[in-house]
Amino acid sequence: LSIGPLRAFEAVARRLSFRAAAEELFLTQSAVSRQIQSLEEELGAPLFNRGTRHVALTADGAALLAAVAPSLERLDGTVRQLRSAR
Repeated sequence: LSIGPLRAFEAVARRLSFRAAAEELFLTQSAVSRQIQSLEEELGAPLFNRGTRHVALTADGAALLAAVAPSLERLDGTVRQLRSAR
């Protein structure tokens, strides 16, 4: 899996908003939506229930978030350490 769609997924899942995730990631809302769609296609499962004005995680989305969030935190921490050592 590519890290870009995983970061987009984590941001949407944490904020429960495609718009807020797009602002956080400095992307357009449609770019975030396309990344989530490609991730869902790759996994073969919907990750969000989308309503008119709300987004909620599916059971598969919640399971993926439980795995992705700590992994991204560890990755970001390691990158920060490497950068600060230089």
